Amino acid sequence: MDNKLSLELKHISKTFPGVKALSDVSFSATPGKVCGIVGVNGAGKSTLMNILGGIHQPDEGGEIIINGEKVVIADPKASTKLGVAFIQQEVQAFDTMNVYENILAADLNKWRKKGSFALDRAAMKKEAKVHLEALDSHIDVEAPVYTLTVGDKQIIQIARALSQGGRILLFDEPTSSLSDHEVAMLFSVIHRLKEQGYIIFYISHFLDEIFELCDNVVVLRDGQVVGKADISDINKEQLVEMMLGYQIEGSTHVRGNTLDDVIFKAEHISGEKLPRDFSFELHKGEILGVWGLLGSGRSELFNTILGIDKMVDGQLYFKQGGELREITQKEFYKHIGYLTEGRHYDGLFLNMSIGRNITSSKLDEFATKGLGILNPGKEAVEARKLMKEVDVKAIDENMKVSKLSGGNQQKVIIAKWFLKDPEILFMDEPTKGVDVGAKNEIKELIIEKAEKGTSFVVVSSELEEIMSLCDRIIVIYEGRLVGEVQKADFSKENLMKGIVSQEEKNAE
Repeated sequence: MDNKLSLELKHISKTFPGVKALSDVSFSATPGKVCGIVGVNGAGKSTLMNILGGIHQPDEGGEIIINGEKVVIADPKASTKLGVAFIQQEVQAFDTMNVYENILAADLNKWRKKGSFALDRAAMKKEAKVHLEALDSHIDVEAPVYTLTVGDKQIIQIARALSQGGRILLFDEPTSSLSDHEVAMLFSVIHRLKEQGYIIFYISHFLDEIFELCDNVVVLRDGQVVGKADISDINKEQLVEMMLGYQIEGSTHVRGNTLDDVIFKAEHISGEKLPRDFSFELHKGEILGVWGLLGSGRSELFNTILGIDKMVDGQLYFKQGGELREITQKEFYKHIGYLTEGRHYDGLFLNMSIGRNITSSKLDEFATKGLGILNPGKEAVEARKLMKEVDVKAIDENMKVSKLSGGNQQKVIIAKWFLKDPEILFMDEPTKGVDVGAKNEIKELIIEKAEKGTSFVVVSSELEEIMSLCDRIIVIYEGRLVGEVQKADFSKENLMKGIVSQEEKNAE
C-alpha cells in the first residue's frame, strides 16, 4: 500500500433543485483507520458518498484532495481510476458466473489471450486467489457464485474492489442481510484491510457496529458536519443526540392494560418451509416478539400462517363472537395486515404516489358506489390524515414514494395498514434500514396502537429493539419453538437459553 495515501474533503456543498443536500462539509481520512459516517436518513451520507463515487459533482468551491493532489471526479470511471471503490448494501454479484469471473468482471478484455477472444482462465484463477488471500479468504475460485452464502458474495465484492485498484473503500450498510457469523467474518476482513493501510469509510444505522469497528466517527445532520470524534471519546447516547439534535427519552414499553383475552391461536401448524409442529397464542393488544438467529425460521413462520408458503397441517383460531373459532387462511386475511421485510420488493408501489400507497389496503372504500371508479378527492383527504398521524415527512400525498427516505417509506407502509385498521398486524423487521430517529418513532406508533387494542406479532433481529418494544417474546430455532420469555425476564441470556439447550440436544 502506498504510504502517501490520503483523502481530504474541503468545503463540499451540493444543491439539488430546492434542496441543500450538503453544506460546507470538511474532514480528512487516515489510512489504516475505519471512519464511521453516521446520520439519520436524509442527513447527506449518500450524497457525500456519491460525490466520491463520481455520480454527483460538488458545487463550485468544494475540493477533493487525494494523495495531496486536488482531483476532479467527473464520473464513476474516474472514481475507480483514483482508487475509490464502493461495497454496496445489496451485494453486486453475477450468480451464473463463477468466483474468479466475478472478481475480475470489471475488465475481462485484460484477460484475453493474445490474438484470441478466449480468456486466459489459468491466469484469472491465479489473480483471483491473490485478492482472496489478501482477505484471508479460502473461497474456491472455481465455485459457481449461486452456490455461495451472502457473506461469501460480500467477500467477493470486496475482492473485486481490490482487483480494480481500490484503496479508498466505502462500505454502505454492508451487514443488513448477513448472519451473525457472516458479520464477524466481514469485520475480520475489514480489520485485515485496516492493517494493510487502506482508507475505510463505514456507513451503518447499527450503532453497535460503529462502536465495535470504527476508530473515529463523522456525524452529519441536515447536510452539515455536526460532530467529529474518536470512538473512544464518545458513547452511544452522545452519538444519537448529535445525529438527532435532541435526546431520546427511554422508550422501554410498559404495558398499560392486562393481557387476558386470547384473540388468535396457531395450533400444531407445519408447512412446506416450516417442517416442525409449531403452536403459539396472541392476546388482544399484545405486542408479541418472535426472535431467533438468522435462518431460524422466523419469516417462514409468518409465511406459513399467512399462506405465502403452503400450510401442510395445523389449525388457526380467531376470536369471533366472544369465542375462539377455527378460521381459514382466506377468512383470516380480513382481520390482519402484514408489513413485509423488504419494502422495496413487496411492501410498496415505488412508482406510485404516497397517497395511492396508503389507500391501497382499502381501495373499495374509495370507489364510487356501483361504478367501481376511485374517488381521488376522497383518497387524498384520507391519505393526508394518515400521513399526519404517522408523521410522514413529504411535500404532499402526490409525491412519489420512491423519493422518500427509508424511514418515511416505512411509515407509509404503516399508514397503509393503519387505514385498514386490522385486529392483528404482523410485522417482519419493522425498522430495518431506518435511522435511529425513525426507529424510535415507529416503535412509539406500534405501542400507541397496541394500547388501543391492536395486536402485533413482530419479528426483529435486533435484541435491544425487541426487548424494549414487546410484552412477550417467543424464541424460534431451526423452525421450532424453543423458548418463551415474559417482559419481566427479558435478557439476552434468557432469550439464548432455548437456543443453547437445543444445540446441546443436537450435539448428543
